[in-house]
Amino acid sequence: MNIILFGPQGSGKGTQADLLVEKYKLYHLSMGDELRKEIKKGTPLGKKISKIVNRGDLVPSKITNNISLKISKRKECKNGIIFDGYPRSMEQWIFLKNNFKIGATIEIILSEKESVRRIASRRVCPKCGHNYNTIWLKPKISRYCDIDHAKLIHREDDKPLEIKRRLKIYHTQTEPLKKEYKKQKILYTINGARPIKLVNNEIVKILKNIYK
Repeated sequence: MNIILFGPQGSGKGTQADLLVEKYKLYHLSMGDELRKEIKKGTPLGKKISKIVNRGDLVPSKITNNISLKISKRKECKNGIIFDGYPRSMEQWIFLKNNFKIGATIEIILSEKESVRRIASRRVCPKCGHNYNTIWLKPKISRYCDIDHAKLIHREDDKPLEIKRRLKIYHTQTEPLKKEYKKQKILYTINGARPIKLVNNEIVKILKNIYK
């Protein structure tokens, strides 16, 4: 079971991916998280990625494609992969469909106004990377991670100006891939403005129909 979750920032892709991982034992490949891990390691590749990100540019497809292929060989991926934040370009999509059998691409729709509101309220644990939200996914103890008790942070790329820049990239580069998904008859669209459980129920229903 290999699926793609896509939608604007704040649409709940990460939250839904976590729920699907728990239910189907899939690997959640969040490309943003994988790139940050590489940067944190301080490897030559990580340093290269850091320079690209700091310039505000997208990481080249050659790098992200190699990362996805390398990760797919891990034993944690034996049941399938949830691709989140990838592919973001036609080049990445061509690579993905040539190397993986994609069963469904699920678009979670959200207005720009709601997207900005949600992301601005997002907080993340600097140690384990777990996401929280000051609106509906609050930690048990305010401002501290439930898992390792580290103080939560507000990432620089989760601030209003950066959010709008990233949304522009999404609309110009990622949304056009929908035409390709339609051609493959694997595109499913869901309203992401609803409660988490309702969105998850709809995704599960879609997957049940595909993987009978």
